[in-house]
Amino acid sequence: MRKYLEGFLKKHGYTEEDSLYLLGCYDKICSDTEAKGCFEKAVALYDENINCEYGDIVSLADKAAKKLYIYEYTAELIMFLLFTKKLKERYDQKGISEEIFNATVNDFRYQMQICKQVRGIIGTECADWCMGFIRMTRFGVGRFQYEIINFGYDYEKDGKVLTPESKVLNVHIPASGEPLSEELALESFKMAKEFYKNEIGEPFAFKCSSWLMYPEHETMLSHESNIYRFAKMFDYLDYGIKKDNWDLYRIFGTYEKRPEYLPEKTSLQKAYKKHLLAGGKTGYGVGVFFY
Repeated sequence: MRKYLEGFLKKHGYTEEDSLYLLGCYDKICSDTEAKGCFEKAVALYDENINCEYGDIVSLADKAAKKLYIYEYTAELIMFLLFTKKLKERYDQKGISEEIFNATVNDFRYQMQICKQVRGIIGTECADWCMGFIRMTRFGVGRFQYEIINFGYDYEKDGKVLTPESKVLNVHIPASGEPLSEELALESFKMAKEFYKNEIGEPFAFKCSSWLMYPEHETMLSHESNIYRFAKMFDYLDYGIKKDNWDLYRIFGTYEKRPEYLPEKTSLQKAYKKHLLAGGKTGYGVGVFFY
């Protein structure tokens, strides 16, 4: 498995520094009989059944980490990366393209970069989130990621009717570094409709619930910004305030919540810092888009 892991890291854009660290931790795990056994058991459980008990798998990773004084976040990331070997076989069996496989598993690197930035740890602190990719309930298709959900609202537009039970695609915007442009959004929506055409009927709709959809952006951000223009593609269904300002780390790359200590390196950071210093809050919006 080490050879596979090394090849995966190289193929999927991990830096040499991060790769060496992850491989070093994996070697440390393999040098200890108990820790190695935990990983082998976890991989076997996943290989045997995609719907295995994921809580048990994470517990095995954490047990190995504690035994060797490795960060649990690091051990969990390594375990998910090892699962991708069997995951690729399952993609191939279903005839899912390598392009979609790559777009999907690249999220592990995005999560690692966030963990590294906010905690200084090479790993993932979002094991529950990662499980959606390993279970094949969420896929990366172009710029975005998608999963099938119930719509949850009554909505009608231009003769197109959605009920709370209607199946729609939930849109996630990964921190890939790619621009959030209308062109890439529409391209991704087109690809997603083709990918999910046998699972979702008409009207074919996309639902997005995100801090990127926060209605306060109307006054906070330039109307030429990609974030603003992306949100305007959707019809608003709902919105809310996050009193604890939880999403600030997505904007500032830190869990610091005191406005006066937040960085001002980008126009988005400057706009949000000004908003927060004036007593504003973070929030979210929920929208629907008919393709």
